[in-house]
Amino acid sequence: MRPKISIGFNNGAIGAVNPLDTGCFAIVASAVAIANGFQLETPYLVKSLKDVANLNLVDSIDNHRLFKAVTEFFTEAGEGSELWIYGMSKDKKVSKWFSEIEGICPVEPLLNAAQGKIRGLFTVYDGSDTVQIDKGMDADVLVAANQAQILVEKYTRAKYAPFFVILEGFAFNGNKVSLPDLTTYSFNSVGILLGDTEMATGTPASQGCAVGVLAGRLAGYSVKVNPGKVRNGALKAQKLFIKDTQVENYDVEALYDKGFITFTTHQGKAGYFFMDASLACPVADDYHYLTHRRTINEAYRLGYLALLDFLLDEVPVNNNGTIQAIYAKTIETTVERKIATSMDGNINKNLEESKDTGVRCFVDVNQNIVSSSKLDVVIKIRPFGYNRWINVLIGFEIEN
Repeated sequence: MRPKISIGFNNGAIGAVNPLDTGCFAIVASAVAIANGFQLETPYLVKSLKDVANLNLVDSIDNHRLFKAVTEFFTEAGEGSELWIYGMSKDKKVSKWFSEIEGICPVEPLLNAAQGKIRGLFTVYDGSDTVQIDKGMDADVLVAANQAQILVEKYTRAKYAPFFVILEGFAFNGNKVSLPDLTTYSFNSVGILLGDTEMATGTPASQGCAVGVLAGRLAGYSVKVNPGKVRNGALKAQKLFIKDTQVENYDVEALYDKGFITFTTHQGKAGYFFMDASLACPVADDYHYLTHRRTINEAYRLGYLALLDFLLDEVPVNNNGTIQAIYAKTIETTVERKIATSMDGNINKNLEESKDTGVRCFVDVNQNIVSSSKLDVVIKIRPFGYNRWINVLIGFEIEN
């Protein structure tokens, strides 16, 4: 086995910035190639709708859903945000995009072309195959979720470039009762969105979801920020629907309780908001919420970079082969400084302790590095909490 660094995600500790490129996302969509322009299975980096126009990609029958997603992304995120787009032939189901063919998944060339910069991958399906409904939506959605989770884990181990995947709850039939409970699955890098800016029976008719809106909102803020944060204002989208029903008239809480990402409105506030952002895994999973997943993914990337310089390094040892304390401290300090500096503002510091960074790295000096050639390192970061439920007791106060 070649010398390398292995990093695993610790799970169970919680229970329930532009320079970082944390908002670099990709949209993978069913599409049709354009003569002298946009081609399938070819990665394109666009930073504005002008870049999109330069690919001769316009709002057409063949590519409406891709164009719509990209347009909604830049409407929400603003010009200048990095977005990769990648087209797939319409005869491929989304699950096939994430399934290995001769050792590689169809979406991997996109990830490789971006050299690990992509933090989130959003799917837009507009296939030619007949949709089979199971559990209230396209039966392929949960198959794709499983395959996407497998790819994320594989790619993370191989490239040290973790990312998350957002799928559409494609062809949702409107029956909230028939939907699966996503909190019973184990896809803690995959989320499923319900809701669109177009109606299912509109012109054009929509069976998909407004992934461009979600990607755009996430791209506009750092990893710690919940896309549903009310203080950041309403979404740019003027209308949002669950199938044919406007969001404000649908029981979106039922969708949220089943672990879906969806939209909502707030009394006293104009416009639409996201109702949190959950991934398809138990609430007790440390990475159930997208904010925690995005935060830990950045720490993972930075931890790898900090430790890379120590790979195959000469280690000063004591007489019994254990690591000298000063060397262990050097590693700890290097890792903590790298993560704390690069993620400043995205890690929860204790403001009452001036030296606290919100990051802790530990190297056990009792490891016998001479006999094992293996160094075990533990990295812990402190996440932010979020006001999901605010309980208030209000009454009169009268002085007698």
